[in-house]
Order: sequence, then C-alpha cells, then structure tokens
Amino acid sequence: MTDDTKVKSILRRYNRALENLVEARLAFDQLNSSAPQDSVDIWNASIIEAENDRSTNPSAMDIMHSQIKTRQTLKEIRAAIMTEDRISISTAPDDGGTTDWLVEGLDIEDEMWVV
Repeated sequence: MTDDTKVKSILRRYNRALENLVEARLAFDQLNSSAPQDSVDIWNASIIEAENDRSTNPSAMDIMHSQIKTRQTLKEIRAAIMTEDRISISTAPDDGGTTDWLVEGLDIEDEMWVV
C-alpha cells in the first residue's frame, strides 16, 4: 500500500466518522435526556473509572462496547418457527380438525363420482 493510498484511506475514514458524529451525538443526547439522572451519574462514574484504569488494565475500557445483543437474522427466525411447527405437530394431539377436513373433502369427491 503506497503512502498516497494510505492517506486517501485515512481521509475517507475520517470523513465517514465526521458524518456519523452528528447522528451519534443526537442519539447520545436523546439517551441522556430520557434516562433517569441516577443512571446517567452511574454511567459517567463508570466511564471515569475505566479511563483512569485503562493504563494498567486495558480491559477496563470494555464497558464502552455495546451491551446490546444482536438481533436474530431472518434465517434464524424462520428456522425457529419451523422447529416450533414441527414440535407442535408431532406432540400435539389431533383434535380431529385436520382429519375431519380431509375426510369431508374425500366424501365430496366421492359424491361427485356418484352424480
């Protein structure tokens, strides 16, 4: 990678960071204004403590990582629904609804042949 390419790459990343800064600041301000003051105070104290400990314990900064678990993918949701359907079909007693419906359909076909 040439120096020119490195500089361009850094500039692109810097400009992208500036674009995201406004959105991040708005989200941060909204979160701070909607959270109870005692929670904000705890968050600020945790940040100060982590920043003070970072030189001796870099993992102290892990509190800055998002604690939100990622959402399920559409594929995972579909797989879960299919699994639930298979379990409910195999373990649920037949209330006769499906069977009755099929038998009725067969009876209708039989009547059509008689006419």
